Amino acid sequence: MKVDVFPALLVISIILSTLLSSHHYAKASNEIGKLLIAKTCTQTEFPDVCTSVLESDPRSSSANLAGPSGIGLEVTATKANETAPEAYKLMNSAKDYAEWSIRSTCFQAFNITVYRVNREALKYFDAKKFDKANEIVDIANEELQYCSTLGIAELTESSTLLAKFTTDLKTILHQL
Repeated sequence: MKVDVFPALLVISIILSTLLSSHHYAKASNEIGKLLIAKTCTQTEFPDVCTSVLESDPRSSSANLAGPSGIGLEVTATKANETAPEAYKLMNSAKDYAEWSIRSTCFQAFNITVYRVNREALKYFDAKKFDKANEIVDIANEELQYCSTLGIAELTESSTLLAKFTTDLKTILHQL
């Protein structure tokens, strides 16, 4: 019986490659907490913002592979919800129509973010429709980025933080 060495080596290398890559995947999926968040956030555009926001939630210490995305969606909605009342007060205290219009744009951005993330993105996420959740985050991101350019000093910090974080959240969701 004659056995070709090349095909045998090819089969062995394919088997070893498969075993090693599945071992690497299993090891990566077993990472939790700060290590997982650090590894996830280094792949984003604003890693410091990503790490800071995700680690601000106590659940992140035991987060699994999908954890940063779910926590990120909830934190986004919470932070936007905390800022919306301030945006509403600013809108109502506007001195003229032009100022009211600019401020109402930001108020709507925060409200849209809260509504769409809570009502749509989290449902898509729970149903493992990550691409749909990502679409909702993209819409919120565009609204928040626009608000951050309008020069409303009282909202700049919050809108900029959320715009950066939702940029990172899109990257994180895309990894799932």
